[in-house]
Amino acid sequence: MTLFEKIKFWAPMWGGMIPIQVLGIYSIFATMPSYWWVATIVGYVCIMMLGLAICYHRYLSHKSFETPRFIKQFMLWCAILSGQGSPIFWVVIHRGYHHRLADTDRDPHSPKHGFWHSYVTWMFKIKPGDMHTKYTVDLLRDKDVVFCHHYYIWIFWISNIVLAAISINIWLYGVILPAFIAFHSYALNTSMNHWTTKGYKNYQTKDDGLNVVWLFPLILGEAWHNNHHGDAKNSNFGGRKWWEFDPAYWLIKLIRTN
Repeated sequence: MTLFEKIKFWAPMWGGMIPIQVLGIYSIFATMPSYWWVATIVGYVCIMMLGLAICYHRYLSHKSFETPRFIKQFMLWCAILSGQGSPIFWVVIHRGYHHRLADTDRDPHSPKHGFWHSYVTWMFKIKPGDMHTKYTVDLLRDKDVVFCHHYYIWIFWISNIVLAAISINIWLYGVILPAFIAFHSYALNTSMNHWTTKGYKNYQTKDDGLNVVWLFPLILGEAWHNNHHGDAKNSNFGGRKWWEFDPAYWLIKLIRTN
């Protein structure tokens, strides 16, 4: 029995994504406190940038930089708050299948299977036996990552309950709304960055990944997707052209040790 078969594989999605969507929509229309925008910006930086773009994507999936352990642990917690699955689950999908098999029949979220499949429905079609942890052997030796994988659901719900108990507004605007934005940011990344008519290439890669300028205001440096597929271990997704800014890389320069 594989590691994935020992956990409820669907739990990261049903346990995190649907409540985030519902509560995220509610938070947008609820009465906003005066500091809502500050909490949202801080939450976005922590959850979307430090958690997903930097920790899950560049640090764990591609090993593009090193950072002190306490920063890694904080970033893992931020990523878990996004509700997008455990670190091993996320990296298996991204490193093991999306990059190795980009835009083929075995790419779990390629728009070749349809826009809405790429945007969201792929999450509910994955079966435990479809994903193999052999693509994350290095992470299975990292006790912080393994802990977050095994106790992902507990960390997710306990963190949300505690933060909501401290301040319902800080929780709604500092966690739920940024996680809502982060979900749709990565949904745009998996779908629109692989549409063959929506951007340009700096690297002649075999996949359909593109740099999409108009996505920058929505997903920041993740918009330079062709750059990433062309040079996956580079922690700077931008920089090939003067307009390719990558704010996540600016944060990485503050926390990296190599």
